Amino acid sequence: MDKAILGYCRLGHFRLGVYRDDWDKLAKKFSSFSSLDVTHRLLMLGSRDSTTGWYAKSYEETTIEMIIVSRAAAHMPLPPGVYVRSDAVGLTADPVYEGDEIKTASDQYYQVETVREHYIGDSFFFRECDLTLLPFKNLSGQTYTASSVEDARYRTKVYLETYLSDTALPNYIVAYGKPDYPLIKVFKTKGVDLVFSIGEPESTPLMNPDYTPYGYEEHVPITTFCIDKDNIEGTKLKWQAETELRRVLETYPTGSLRTLDRRRDNDTRLGSIILYSAEYILNYRRDTT
Repeated sequence: MDKAILGYCRLGHFRLGVYRDDWDKLAKKFSSFSSLDVTHRLLMLGSRDSTTGWYAKSYEETTIEMIIVSRAAAHMPLPPGVYVRSDAVGLTADPVYEGDEIKTASDQYYQVETVREHYIGDSFFFRECDLTLLPFKNLSGQTYTASSVEDARYRTKVYLETYLSDTALPNYIVAYGKPDYPLIKVFKTKGVDLVFSIGEPESTPLMNPDYTPYGYEEHVPITTFCIDKDNIEGTKLKWQAETELRRVLETYPTGSLRTLDRRRDNDTRLGSIILYSAEYILNYRRDTT
């Protein structure tokens, strides 16, 4: 465990780290209630799935110290400014990140939702983690894999991947709706600058006079996501993505007029990071095949 640094003493051109034991004192106070040793499951992103466009998940396990206080035990003497905002709150001096999992000695699984660092003066004290309980983690059961290559999401994904310009945009990916891990992880670990995320479509049947369908009108949500990264301003990149998206639709209708009927901003602040996003509704018609 890396102890918190109180400050530095300068000796010539060298610095000598001076440490304080605030975390050790806090951990000792809570160790009388339960064991502090938990399994930290560090989220790792692997290769991209060819259908959904998202990265495969894996976990690297290590043992760390974490104080976990559940909502039912919110009466515990937590440090000032710390609250149980979700199913539980976890306090640790070890590095943890959004999307990681925590496994307790009683085989309870939690997902780390947010991480806030606490300091005493300029000295790091501990990390406060909002934890969401995963009640069905690792339960056995039948796994079903449904084919999704014929739905409107896949058609739209192939269409965008075919015509979006690699020279007009920085590193980008096209994928289905939000993944089952924090989207910010993609920007931080996979070198991605921009995401085109395709949501669940709405389909309206187009009927013949004999009430049989001859086609469908598809309404497909497309949301762009980006952040301020590597000297690229997220606001400029968001408009750049819209410009490129409209160019593709106007230049390559490919058999059916495609239009964007709605635009809605949904920028979200995640701690010190702003996740810039804009949602569009793509409309087009297709036949029944």
